Amino acid sequence: MVEISPQLVDRPYVMVFVTATIDGRIASRTRFSSISCPEDLRRLHMARKEAGAVMIGTNTANIDDPSLRLKYFEGENPVRIVVDGKLSIREDLRLVREKIARTIILTSQVADRDKIERLKRNGIEVYIVSSREPPKLDMDYALRFLYSIGVKKILVEGGGELIWSLAEKHLIDEIRVTYAGYILGGRDSISIAGGRGFATTSESPLFKPISVLLCKCGREVHIVFKRIDVL
Repeated sequence: MVEISPQLVDRPYVMVFVTATIDGRIASRTRFSSISCPEDLRRLHMARKEAGAVMIGTNTANIDDPSLRLKYFEGENPVRIVVDGKLSIREDLRLVREKIARTIILTSQVADRDKIERLKRNGIEVYIVSSREPPKLDMDYALRFLYSIGVKKILVEGGGELIWSLAEKHLIDEIRVTYAGYILGGRDSISIAGGRGFATTSESPLFKPISVLLCKCGREVHIVFKRIDVL
């Protein structure tokens, strides 16, 4: 079991990249999420190259089956990180099967130990991060641990629950969001940040837009926000 030391005070720089509809949805009620234009995909992969590590949640892994490799640009594939408190990741996913990059799974004390061993035998790094409310992970502690094993910058690609778990602890330094000219609506669709939500804006970290780009496709706007206190 990985015990996070109080002396581990540093954490990686956390950057979120999302592509959403005008109404802030990143996936429909059927989990359809192909919103990006080709130029937006290039922006995403440039962000992967810049960060050197990509983090997603279990639902994104299990539903989308991404490889998280680097395309469109030369360079090493980013470190792949899955936050999975229940260790419910499917073992047939490309993240598990394809040995193209260092792959890390962060899980909790409730994880199945036999599954941990199977994943480790397959070359996956699995770390049990102590949590007061397993299977929910304390993302502050989790980030400090990642920093201690060499992860200095992370690109978070979703989903909404993972983004919320970082936002609620004020752990996001930068958000790059592309708004595409669609509306998905629906109570069961997925928003940029899920979770319980803040009661008022006074609870939220404050971000400032530092650049706005009209995409070449003519139907998307890409905005970069940075948290006020990291500018």
